[in-house]
Amino acid sequence: MSYWNGKRVLVTGGTGFIGSHCVERLLEHGAHVRVIGRNRQSFQKHLRSVEQDVDFQVGDLTDVVAIDRAVADQDMLIHLAAFVAGIGYNVDHPASMIQRNLELGVPTMTTAAQAGVARIVCVSSACVYPRHCSVPTPESEGFDDDPEPTNFGYGWAKRLLEVHTRALHEEFGSSVAIVRPYNGYGPRDNFSEETSHVIPALIKRADAAEDVLEIWGDGTQTRSFLYVTDFVDGILTAAEHAPNSEPINIGTHEEVTIGELAQHVINTVNPKLRLEFDTTKPRGQPRRAGNLDRADAIGFSAKVSLPDGLERTFDWYRRSDE
Repeated sequence: MSYWNGKRVLVTGGTGFIGSHCVERLLEHGAHVRVIGRNRQSFQKHLRSVEQDVDFQVGDLTDVVAIDRAVADQDMLIHLAAFVAGIGYNVDHPASMIQRNLELGVPTMTTAAQAGVARIVCVSSACVYPRHCSVPTPESEGFDDDPEPTNFGYGWAKRLLEVHTRALHEEFGSSVAIVRPYNGYGPRDNFSEETSHVIPALIKRADAAEDVLEIWGDGTQTRSFLYVTDFVDGILTAAEHAPNSEPINIGTHEEVTIGELAQHVINTVNPKLRLEFDTTKPRGQPRRAGNLDRADAIGFSAKVSLPDGLERTFDWYRRSDE
C-alpha cells in the first residue's frame, strides 16, 4: 500500500506552478488533498480537471483564521507557497522578498505545529547558498556567508524558514523535512516578463524574437535545472524518507552554462535565431549545482533531461497561448 494512501495533506501554494503538479501527484497516490487559495478562479486555472477530488478552501495565508481552518485534522503540511521572481526583481527588492516569504511561511507552519500536524515539509531553495560555495554544493554550506547577492533577500528568507522549521520540531515535536530544490521549470511556469525565471523568460523571448536572442551576462555561469515532475518527485520522496530536520538538495546531475541553455532554447523554439550576450547586466552566481548524495540516499534521482524538458515546456507554452 502506498505511503500516501489515505493521508490528509495540506499543500500551500497548491494552485501555483509546482503546487498544482504536486496536488495531482498526491491524488494519484491516494492522498486526501486540501488546498488554500484566494479564490476559486486561481484553483481552476491549473486544477480544473481534479476540482471534485480536492478540498479547496478560500483563504489567505496572512489570515490566521483561514490558516487555523486549513491545518485542522491534517496529517502533513507541504509548504510550497512562496513569492518568487527573476534576477532583476530580486536585486531591486531584497527586503520585499524577505518580508513576503516570511509572512507566508512563519504563521502557516507555526499554526500547523501547534495544531499537531505530524509532518511538516519546508520547501526551501538552492538560493540559500553563498556565491563562492563548493560545486557540487553540499548541504552543510547552506548557512555559510550571505546568500548569492542577486538572491540575497530570497535566500535569507528561505534560510530563516529552515531555522524556523527546525525550531518548531524542538518546541512542538512535529517531524520536519527540509528540501532545497534547484531551478525548477516546466508547464504552468511563470512567463511574466517582470518576475519569470531564466527558462520561461528565454522561451518567451525566443518565441517573440525575429533574429537575436539576448541573454544577461557572458553566458559562462552554470545552473542545474529540474523539470517539474522530478521536482515534485523529490519533494514527495523527501516528505516520506528524509531524516528529521536534515536539509536535502533536490536536483539533477546536469550542470549547463547559461549560454548552453540559451542554445538549447534556440534549438527548441527557433533554430534561426542568433545568440548575443549583454555583459553589462548581472550574471548571478558563477556556478550552481548540488551535491546529491543525500538525495541518492533517500532514493531520489531526476529522470527528465534538459532537452526533453524544454520540448515539453515549449509545447505547453505554445498550446496555452493559442
